[in-house]
Amino acid sequence: MKNILIPTDFSIRSLGYVHSVVAHYPNESVNIIFMHALHMPDSLFDFITYTRNSRHIELITADFKDGCEIIRNKYASSVNKLKVEFFHGNTRVAFRNFCLAQNIDVILQPTDNDFVCPSKRSYNPTKLIAASKYPLIKTTLTGSTRKIIAKSTISALLMATE
Repeated sequence: MKNILIPTDFSIRSLGYVHSVVAHYPNESVNIIFMHALHMPDSLFDFITYTRNSRHIELITADFKDGCEIIRNKYASSVNKLKVEFFHGNTRVAFRNFCLAQNIDVILQPTDNDFVCPSKRSYNPTKLIAASKYPLIKTTLTGSTRKIIAKSTISALLMATE
């Protein structure tokens, strides 16, 4: 069973990459970890009062949660576990430690740069992913899937196939 890391901005579009993962591993069950990257606080007060998940849970939209449930149901035989984790930091060492803690086997690297930061602390982890020594699945949403997912609707996940 592979542990696949997918960077997310909590958009429905980022859930569309699960179709690529399932297509890439057709006869294998996978665990999918959606990772959202956040900068560490830059002031001493923010750092002292900083808690890892409490402030950032509200970044996960209701549509994203519903979309995750649709993915779980649609790919119940292929996706063993689907969870969201926050990565705090911006160095290669911190990213490597995060991947080791999550037992990551492969990282999905979207090649279409449609990442939208949902908060001021969020950032696109593309450079960290590219610099990592983990195996990568470079992918983009294909033509029909891209058009459907671009609408950013929950029902689009049901219609999209790889």
